[in-house]
Amino acid sequence: MTIRSESSTAKKVFIPLLIMALLSTILTGYASSVRAETAAPQLPAFDIPALSEEHKASPLPNVIVVATGGTIAGKASNNDPTNFQSYAAGTYKMADMVAQLPGKNKIADVSIYQFGNKGSSGYSMKDLYDLSLAVDAALEIYDSAVVTTGTDTMEEIAYFLDLTVQSEKPVVVTGSMRPWDVIGTDAPANLYQAIKVAGSGKTKWFGTVVMLNDVIHAAREVTKSNSHRTDTFETPMFGVLGYVDDAAVRMYRLNARALKAGQADWKTPFALKNISKDNLPIVEIVYSYQEAGGGAIRALVADGAKGIVTAGTGAAGISSKMSAARSAAIKDHGVTFVSTTRTGSGTITGGGNGIIAGDNLNPQHARIMLMLSLAFSNDFATVKNLFETVGTQDIKIDVPETPVTPTPTPTPTPTPTPPVEGGTGGSGGNVSNKGQVSIGAGSAGTLGLDDSVTVSIPAGATKEQMLLSIEKLTETGGIVEPSSKRVSSIFEILKSISADFFVPVTLTFKLDASLIKSGQTASVFYYDEVKKQWVEMGGTVKDNFITVQSDHFTKFAVFAVDKKVEEVPSFTDISRHWAEAAIKEAVASGIVKGYEDGTFKPNKTVTRAEFSVMLMGALKADGAGSVLAFADNDKIAAWAKEAVAQAVKADIISGYPDGTFRPGANILRMEMVSMIASGAGLTLDPNATTSFADNKDIPAWAKGAVRAVSDKGIIQGRTGNIFAPKATATRADAITVIMNMLKSK
Repeated sequence: MTIRSESSTAKKVFIPLLIMALLSTILTGYASSVRAETAAPQLPAFDIPALSEEHKASPLPNVIVVATGGTIAGKASNNDPTNFQSYAAGTYKMADMVAQLPGKNKIADVSIYQFGNKGSSGYSMKDLYDLSLAVDAALEIYDSAVVTTGTDTMEEIAYFLDLTVQSEKPVVVTGSMRPWDVIGTDAPANLYQAIKVAGSGKTKWFGTVVMLNDVIHAAREVTKSNSHRTDTFETPMFGVLGYVDDAAVRMYRLNARALKAGQADWKTPFALKNISKDNLPIVEIVYSYQEAGGGAIRALVADGAKGIVTAGTGAAGISSKMSAARSAAIKDHGVTFVSTTRTGSGTITGGGNGIIAGDNLNPQHARIMLMLSLAFSNDFATVKNLFETVGTQDIKIDVPETPVTPTPTPTPTPTPTPPVEGGTGGSGGNVSNKGQVSIGAGSAGTLGLDDSVTVSIPAGATKEQMLLSIEKLTETGGIVEPSSKRVSSIFEILKSISADFFVPVTLTFKLDASLIKSGQTASVFYYDEVKKQWVEMGGTVKDNFITVQSDHFTKFAVFAVDKKVEEVPSFTDISRHWAEAAIKEAVASGIVKGYEDGTFKPNKTVTRAEFSVMLMGALKADGAGSVLAFADNDKIAAWAKEAVAQAVKADIISGYPDGTFRPGANILRMEMVSMIASGAGLTLDPNATTSFADNKDIPAWAKGAVRAVSDKGIIQGRTGNIFAPKATATRADAITVIMNMLKSK
């Protein structure tokens, strides 16, 4: 779009315009350092194909190939199959390419979305903005995605997706070094193997990965190392993630993102739906060499660059002329610089005013990271922190805690306490029990008093050695009113250092559940020694215990409080959805939650583990479940194990004949109905038949459940009076049948 502006010599027009310009300049100085859209950005729409009924009914994983062109879709010049280097990139359509793959041993149900069809260098950063949103949109429907691109800038495209795609599902980027139709081409094999990797689900939570030549790389670390060879992609310093060997996809190491699986901070802060593509700033790269001049930096700044990455010699050194130009750009124009090395690998540290160390990002990766950081913030400290957290991605693992037996005090006489943070040593009454332990600098440890209280210190919580002590106070010392609703003892937890913890510690208290009345719940409070009042912290209640995290120590106690009436969130994607009422009711009942971005994702498929958690939550199952003995116990996530164990104990699930549970597999409608029938306690007829048109497709073991559940009105058939037993279930389907089950009781 071209915008034209016409000038006028009339003062009555010129003067108001001048005033407006001056005001605009003044007000700009007061703008926030963090960018915020005044209106929701205009987001692109994508015609992502819906899952076919055939694919819904299939047990195979649903993989969508998002095609952008590149050499993999290239056609040899003059139809000469020996033209390895002379070809037209982005010629063949992906639908035709997938159709040519062998179908004898089908590995996935594949759908196609043709995003574009050209070389990788032909895409702008705004195009990558659209591509990332298209991939996220596709992953709301499909189990995983393969993105095909040219290899020239594949590593930049992959890293952009890695930093911006918000779905945890597998994203596999692939391409080829030889066009589709030449002899010895690697294109079909790479496409086939990428689909295999995506369909395996083994790279879920890894972020975006790159797969060529049967090798799986992390997008952040991979680079193209040769202009022609098919084994061009390498991961310097760190090594590959895994390999594709025949039918097997083998992963041999985790990256930092995979180690955060299921955690709230797994997603990066670069959610593109929150910004316009016009927010993406100009960010460039300059290369240092012997006696390099500063003209490149000055020209790029004049061209509007907001950030510049320097590819320095050795440990990121640049010439004196480049250094002078960099200093001027920082001082006069506020340009942000990132230091990297041209050597191909190595960690860069340091930095300074206007300069950020690029860690071990290569220049092209650092440019992507800087561009996104500046798109979301123009505050230097914020951008620097993004590089040191999101950009660095080093692995942090807590050292396993070593339980420590408390040392009891033999007599109830108060013992002098060393100088500690958190209050006076023995105030508040006589000591009925006391424990203490010394914890080394940076070490993990645990201290408890019988089962009344446990303090767990994670590794890295403090950089100093400290003495940790716990006292159970037998008298309130006037800090608790007689009429209070206290449901635990008062504990004074102290440490011999003054600094707060770098990592929150976990406190677990035993409570007297008999003192908690209907309409109440338990909550942990700490005593503010300055204000002389109790401050609520909250906590998670399980059985007769409540757990909370804290970065400081003082006196703690558990009190009964009135339950807060929580408003049902207003999701952005359920308005006028056929399951809207059931979703709202389920959320209000605490059976299910939405996502942090304000969506519920009603059309997202549900795994067997997820449905187990939903169902057992709806049935309000409590107590310990059965000991799990599935062959794939290690694949059941921690958040689902309790629900699965309870479901096994209640004979709601039993697993597959091969001894597996398959927690990550999408639950099938016949499996869902079987679990619902068991959970509802329905009597099943072993010789039942159903009135569905596809009755013959319903396995004998499921017919009794299907008949009983449909007779109760808990579930209905689909269009054409079919049940579709092998079709997958969505979140909307799952919630609807669960709520119908509860109402049928």
